[in-house]
Amino acid sequence: MLEPCDICASSEMYPMLEVSLIGTRRVQVHRCRSCGFRQIRPRLNADQIKALYPSDYFDAGSPVGYADYAREFQRRQREAYFLNRWLRRLGSKGRLLEVGCALGFLLTGLQRSGWRVEGVDASAFAVHYASTRYGIDVACATLEEARFPDAAFDVVIQKDLLEHVADPRAHLEETRRVLRPDGWLRLVTPNGEANLRPLIAASGMTGGRPLPVLDQGHLSFFSRRHLRRLFEECGFRCHRMRMLGITRGLRALGCLPGQRRFVRSVPSVETTSNPRGPTVSAEDGAAGFADLAARIDRDIAQRHSGLRSWTPYFHYHRAMKQVDSLPAWCEVGYDFECLLQRR
Repeated sequence: MLEPCDICASSEMYPMLEVSLIGTRRVQVHRCRSCGFRQIRPRLNADQIKALYPSDYFDAGSPVGYADYAREFQRRQREAYFLNRWLRRLGSKGRLLEVGCALGFLLTGLQRSGWRVEGVDASAFAVHYASTRYGIDVACATLEEARFPDAAFDVVIQKDLLEHVADPRAHLEETRRVLRPDGWLRLVTPNGEANLRPLIAASGMTGGRPLPVLDQGHLSFFSRRHLRRLFEECGFRCHRMRMLGITRGLRALGCLPGQRRFVRSVPSVETTSNPRGPTVSAEDGAAGFADLAARIDRDIAQRHSGLRSWTPYFHYHRAMKQVDSLPAWCEVGYDFECLLQRR
């Protein structure tokens, strides 16, 4: 028996799509008959989720995980520039936590705010990189495992994280617990329809074989209505919700050419080999992580652009993002961006 739906508590969830999770695990996306929420069921446990994020998840040469993570560095620095201005408006000092901080690119930019910044991430390699390269205090755990004290943080950031957790409702309740009263949560999560529609289309064209791949380990697929209900029932007041990436979202939804670029397939799952050799495990320690960390360092240096580090470019890019965004009720973008406050 499947657990009830995370949104409406209905027990009527049925399988609608079989996919390969990060090219290594055969799973079923289920849909709730009552509210339409879609999620991978049965739920993965904590160890299974951590196994989705080996060191190779951050390796540009790996066939699984996040493609070319090094290119994110300057993007996160640009994002930190504007977040620092917002933090200074909140106060000269505070305590900030990024959940799912990955390699620490955003947190290292936020260190300039004067706030105390911390991170938590389930990937042992990500924690190693963030702590050794940037001196950031990062816990190797899920938020639930970290067991931070009540009301410990003034601000929590969760960028592309909610879709990765096994139980979104329980996760948001834990997020509220670690936030002080009136504390802020900045959250970005994909538009579930834009995530799934390319996979559904690909599965229909191949008769379900080969399996389409969920490349980044997403476990839940939200609509605006689902998010609004979760936020309200978990004790958050939504100050702003908008859609980002309208052009990308329209492509994923099949409204513009290019839907196929969001899909790759594997002929078989749970036997997919890694041409780069075995994945580095946490047990290998710092020495085992050194080669990949050095490659990422080189990639970041090679991709550095003076133009993209120029403050006027930050403002130009921010203006272009505003053009590529719409109110959340449109639901045609690729991501939901939400600003929430603990009630």
